[in-house]
Amino acid sequence: MPYYLALELVAIMLPLLLPGRATTEQDWTWFAVLLGAAVVQAELSAQAERMRRFFASNPHVNMTSVWLFAAALLLPLYLACALALLMYTHLWWRVWRSVPRVRLYRVVCSAATAVLTVAAVVLVVQVPPSGLPAMALGGVTFMVVNGVLVVIGFRLHHPSRTITSLVGSWAENVLEAATLCLGGITAVLLADHPAFIGLMVLPVVLLPRGELGRELHMIAVHDHKTGVLTVGEWRRRAEAELARAENPCGVLMIDVDHFKRINDTYGHLAGDAVLAAVASTVTSEVRNYDLVGRFGGEEFVVLLSFASDDHFVDVAERIRHAVERLTVSHSGTVIEDISVSVGVAVYPRSGPALDDVLAAADKAMYRAKNQGRNRVRAALTEPDDLDPTRGWVAAPPP
Repeated sequence: MPYYLALELVAIMLPLLLPGRATTEQDWTWFAVLLGAAVVQAELSAQAERMRRFFASNPHVNMTSVWLFAAALLLPLYLACALALLMYTHLWWRVWRSVPRVRLYRVVCSAATAVLTVAAVVLVVQVPPSGLPAMALGGVTFMVVNGVLVVIGFRLHHPSRTITSLVGSWAENVLEAATLCLGGITAVLLADHPAFIGLMVLPVVLLPRGELGRELHMIAVHDHKTGVLTVGEWRRRAEAELARAENPCGVLMIDVDHFKRINDTYGHLAGDAVLAAVASTVTSEVRNYDLVGRFGGEEFVVLLSFASDDHFVDVAERIRHAVERLTVSHSGTVIEDISVSVGVAVYPRSGPALDDVLAAADKAMYRAKNQGRNRVRAALTEPDDLDPTRGWVAAPPP
């Protein structure tokens, strides 16, 4: 709260202390045109913007940057700041207030951030753009100042979040750069060909819809508790991978041991935290192109591509050891002694179809659980043939 209040106080005082150059009739015309274009664009994209705000877990790009950057390049300081305040007031009243996840105090803070970002660009560029270098400098200033202010606010509000998770995805940052390019074009059109400014509205309306589609796709194919693939998406990708596989592929069936006891002892939210930690551990122990999915409940499934039998079992053992070392903290409670039982099966020797391989891995996993849990078992391998030195059998827990 002190950070928010300080941000808002500076945003109020800065345009008063640094009023900038005198306002001309042309400035008022530019101001009116930019405000009108921003209102029309917000009204046309209201539904898509509500959906983006509802589903977003990180600070994300909105299309105000187009009009704000153009204003920062063309208008006096206090007039550009006034445009930011009016735009955010309109967005709150017409678009955001109906979204449960959007709070008024955060919109006020976002408006203050926009004012300070615009002020920084005006102070750096000083005069209407005289060329591409000045515009590029203004764009870099806009992204850096806005990004720093937003990340500091969210970091204070969510201290457990990493900086990487707060700066946004590569796609979001590219979208932000695209909005600034459109803002620069808007400024040039407004200065030289104001009659064409209406041509900018439709691209700005359509631009975020691609990002919305990407976000909805990510939500649809990823399990919301663990972040790994849903079972349906994992099956679809695994079948496609096996259809073109020329070398053996491994399937790991992973089950969290005594998970019901974790839920009963620590609560279901703590159990969800354990599942998320196990999923993150499994993902970190396999290659980027291997497929990790949540099979259901406390079970995970992994498709390992193009390797040997020994590699598949070694990966399973590595996952088991990594989970053994896990310590999960939730609401002041520390959860230890987490373990998994893992079954390993190999395609195509376990069967010609994905279901055959899954059944073999599942059977091997249950064999691991029945023999004491916290161990790895491989399908199609008899106990007498197992070699502990090669990782086929996990040493029993102490």
